[in-house]
Amino acid sequence: MANVDYEQKCKEELGSIQNIEFNINKLKSEIGRLKLEKKSIAKEMIRQPMTVSVQEEQVQDDSFEDEINYYLRSYRQLDENFKDADIKSILPRKKHPRYKDILLRLSLESVKEIKEVNEILRNEDISADEKILCEGIIETEKRKIDFIKSRLIKSDKEEKDEQEEKNKIILAPTATGNIRLIDELEHIPNDYYAGFKELIDSIIDGTFKNVKAFASNSELSGLTEVKGFKIRVAFARIDTNTYALISAFIKKSDNDKLYRETLIRKAREYYRLEDSIKQNLSNPEFLEENEKSIQQLFNILSPKETKAERKEI
Repeated sequence: MANVDYEQKCKEELGSIQNIEFNINKLKSEIGRLKLEKKSIAKEMIRQPMTVSVQEEQVQDDSFEDEINYYLRSYRQLDENFKDADIKSILPRKKHPRYKDILLRLSLESVKEIKEVNEILRNEDISADEKILCEGIIETEKRKIDFIKSRLIKSDKEEKDEQEEKNKIILAPTATGNIRLIDELEHIPNDYYAGFKELIDSIIDGTFKNVKAFASNSELSGLTEVKGFKIRVAFARIDTNTYALISAFIKKSDNDKLYRETLIRKAREYYRLEDSIKQNLSNPEFLEENEKSIQQLFNILSPKETKAERKEI
């Protein structure tokens, strides 16, 4: 699969952000081309366009598009009053293998949004209120771009310090009070345990391996999955850096109706408990019990691993 070089295009786009003159259809075509450019050691070689259909590109890079869609969901929800901590919390960690590509792609989405809004501003019939709204959107998108640029030029020391940051996980219970992930793993062959541990670790370290948001079903809205070969871990973000792990399962088919119906049932059960879980995030007793459950989970997935070793993830 070809890697995409967004950097050169981003420099070109961001350098002329104050004087956006491109037609939106031309931009869409350009973005499609960018996704298909191959990286090369000689950077001069990566500036030539490739003519490939959007459909073919999607087949080649569906996994990356799934990841982009996951980050875009939160990125687009940032309002005009967002703080640096808000946008930082929804971006991947530096250790993500496609960290740079993801950030540059998000910035291009902001460029696209700015271009679209500028098209609206060119309409002579636009009202004063609509003009103010459009100008606010443009300023918000520019702030997003500026933040991403700052992330891409961070010093080595700053990056090293941020590598130590870990997400917190909450193991969602069933209606009867059991920990669902632990119950589920008891019925899954232990040959898959190493893979499940890798997926859970990726949530903790913020790399979110092969992440994909559930977008095709309203009952799964808000849920996301990380995935490996045949295995999935479904989770939901419940605080800035806290994620509830909802289910661990083997997915045998992309069109498995039983799998989807089962996941919807688990999602419904989780949503009934979600408010209670959020209210307990500052409850020491709840957090202590959760930590015990996490230790039990990792003892199952990696019996020889100590708590101290797990903290080195």
